[in-house]
Amino acid sequence: MAIDLHIHSTASDGTLDPEEIVRLAAKLGLSAIAITDHDSVEGVGPALKEGERLGVEVIPAVELSSDLQGRDIHFLGYFIDFQQEWFCKHLEKLRQARYERAVKMVQKLQEAGLEIALKDILKEAGKGTVGRAHIARVLVKQGLIDSIEEVFNRYIGRHAPCYVEKYIYTPEDIIAIIKKVGGIAILAHPGYSFVDEQISEFIGYGLQGLEVYYHTHTPGQTKRYKKLARSHKLIVTGGSDCHGLKSSRGLRIGSVNVPDQVIQDLKKLKEGV
Repeated sequence: MAIDLHIHSTASDGTLDPEEIVRLAAKLGLSAIAITDHDSVEGVGPALKEGERLGVEVIPAVELSSDLQGRDIHFLGYFIDFQQEWFCKHLEKLRQARYERAVKMVQKLQEAGLEIALKDILKEAGKGTVGRAHIARVLVKQGLIDSIEEVFNRYIGRHAPCYVEKYIYTPEDIIAIIKKVGGIAILAHPGYSFVDEQISEFIGYGLQGLEVYYHTHTPGQTKRYKKLARSHKLIVTGGSDCHGLKSSRGLRIGSVNVPDQVIQDLKKLKEGV
């Protein structure tokens, strides 16, 4: 059966709530999923409960952000003990950094002539971790920009004029946090992050795997990262990076072909086999 280990809910910048994701996964015949919200585990509990009801295995997970010399590097943590108090405090710091960045981005957008208000961004985010996707959705909903892609390309993408950095942790910090919370540390979408030269360095920090199966990876990249994982004795993972049916980010749930063996490899690593 199919699996998808990279999905975002309304607890961060997805458009489906955790229970909806699990119900959709069950409808699609997926045997296992992971809710990997940005800097948040608020969706894990509800997803686990719904997964038990519908017979879908839900892996407690998170996607954490770091900075490497001005580059945006993400790591996935699987099988985390998501209820640890100290861990939740680290997540709160990351969410606060995201909020502060949103404030600065809104100021820049206003200076660029776009009549956007912070309160509308926070309303769009709801209880979720505020992110650039929420800013983009508001600009499109209010008719200020035609598409989310245009918002990122013209205003809030990494090299766009209204982009603001937010990170407070290094890759070494993030890997250490994932490991301390009992998780398995995976480098997210390496073909998108462009940090191949640093993978050996990350392994030294405790990196345990690469997200090989990813929607923007070409067949050549997938093959290359499989080979790289084997040579470094890393496990491979994968997923759609789905942000919901109404989002242009990632693909639909279950649309990336991730082998069932990935789950078994993760469990063996977790158990120390």
